[in-house]
Parts: sequence; structure tokens; C-alpha cells
Amino acid sequence: MSDESPLESISLTNQAILLGVAELAREGQTPVQTHELRQHCQRQLPEVDTEVVGTITEADVIRSLYQLEAEGFVDEVEPAETSPTGKGRPAYTLAVSIDAVSDGVADELLDELAD
Repeated sequence: MSDESPLESISLTNQAILLGVAELAREGQTPVQTHELRQHCQRQLPEVDTEVVGTITEADVIRSLYQLEAEGFVDEVEPAETSPTGKGRPAYTLAVSIDAVSDGVADELLDELAD
């Protein structure tokens, strides 16, 4: 049996997004929509060198959330409210424990939060 965390197999960008969801879950702010998550990640992890060149965009967050959902790390939930056009933005919750995320993400992400 491998000692490797399941999180080690996902990209650093996806780990950063997942860590953002975990932090918001710890603060009781989930389910979270993509635009709120992007803002949180930009505030909390501005110096992390992920695969994304420049700042993390909402499209980067959406792609990461789709991949994280497929891997079973987050769950998409029905939006609490809809837009004026009647469409709801997807919202996401953490599907694994906050501790599992903290224990599994790259140390450089946690180091950036500690600074």
C-alpha cells in the first residue's frame, strides 16, 4: 500500500483551489460559488507558483472544480439563488474532511498561508 496522499496526484492549481474550498468550509462559508472562490484564492495564495500563468481566473477555478468533483474531492450543490435570467451558478462543498486536505496538499501551499 502506498503512503502517497490521493491529493499528490492532482495538480498544484487544483490543490490550491481545493485548499480554498477547505478554508471556506472551516469558516462556515460553503457552499461557495466560483467567483467567490477565485477571490478567496487570489487573496490567500497570491505568491504560489501554480501551473496557471498570472492570476487564477474564474475559468481556471471552474476547470479545477470540475476535475476535483470528478475525483470526489468536492460536490456540486444546487445554488441557493438564481440569476435574473433564471439560471443558478453552481456552488461547491467539500466532499472530504478539512484535515485530509490540510494533510494532503503541497507544503508550499500551507507555507504560503502561514506567512
